[in-house]
Amino acid sequence: MTWSAWKLDPLTWGWICWICWFIAWETLALWRYPGQELTAHLRPLFGEHPLTWWVGLGLWMWLGIHFLAPQLEARMLDWLV
Repeated sequence: MTWSAWKLDPLTWGWICWICWFIAWETLALWRYPGQELTAHLRPLFGEHPLTWWVGLGLWMWLGIHFLAPQLEARMLDWLV
């Protein structure tokens, strides 16, 4: 695995800007407008219906494996395919 994805090309700068904007927006929402942050908007969506809860749980588990254990993800994909 290489760090080539981290060279500072336009797409990487786009991700950096998006992440910084998100952090600033969430900070503003938590500081000035409590109850308007992203989790406050997503909580009812995923808590309202069992299907969306399971989809949300599956996405959370996939992202955890995707970001924290790429070798495990590759082995799982080989096994499933």
